[in-house]
Amino acid sequence: MNAQILGISGSPVKNSNTNRLIQAVLDASGLNAEFVKLSKMNVRGCVACLRCAGDNLCKQMDDFPKLGAKVRIAEGLVIGAYTPYGSMDSFTKAFLERLFSLRHRVGLNRGKLAVVITTGIGRGRQGLHEANEQITRALHREGMQVIGNLEAIGNPPCLSCGYGETCPMSAIPFLFPGDVTITPEKFTRVEDQSDLWKQAQELGNQMGAAIRGRYSS
Repeated sequence: MNAQILGISGSPVKNSNTNRLIQAVLDASGLNAEFVKLSKMNVRGCVACLRCAGDNLCKQMDDFPKLGAKVRIAEGLVIGAYTPYGSMDSFTKAFLERLFSLRHRVGLNRGKLAVVITTGIGRGRQGLHEANEQITRALHREGMQVIGNLEAIGNPPCLSCGYGETCPMSAIPFLFPGDVTITPEKFTRVEDQSDLWKQAQELGNQMGAAIRGRYSS
């Protein structure tokens, strides 16, 4: 059975906060859903060849044509990005660029529902809102209806790389002034951000109800 909604994650981290927040929305929808991790695929940026203009089929020889076929069928998208250097990650950016192939003349994504998620190192929420707005604008240009936006606090890689306590470029002193010792309480889980987790479930319920309603009206 084809997925009614797709969860698209730009986070390359295994079982990341981004992944789990996307999955929470998918699970709450009650719809047939598929989770896609872009770092496990080969999806390059758009090369502006315009060979998709006549038939809305991207001609690049990578994994997007297969993924694009799933996007065409899906009625909802849950897109999650992380925010290295305070901006949208490159995996998500490349995916959004490639949606251009579905837009020519007919706008194949018009009317789809979407939820936008961004996750970052967060205590100052640097880049989270800006990246969320960028993704939202891109989806609006596709004709999608963004029904909700989530911004989650994640973990800097400096907590896990093995050098975070001593590296002169570490983010740990910035996030935890005066205490650079890596301890369990410095890690954060999206499940513990209770208001955000509840909102993810509510958005999943809303997306599921709206899509099911299209078949009963």
